[in-house]
Amino acid sequence: MNKDKKDFEIKKTFGMGVLLKLTKNSVAGIKISTNGNKFTSNVSLSELSNAVDTTIKSHNIRLKIS
Repeated sequence: MNKDKKDFEIKKTFGMGVLLKLTKNSVAGIKISTNGNKFTSNVSLSELSNAVDTTIKSHNIRLKIS
């Protein structure tokens, strides 16, 4: 990892936890940790976003808002 890149952090929620766990298990090189109220990844926002998009597509996840 390039030291100039900042790791990505986001507030911890149940849904985000499920999605990040799937991503961590599906995409090589992604690591997710938690300090109790935030998730932190070992990659930048853009890298994590690409990994999450890949996970959503590979698991055929669709959002349903009612």
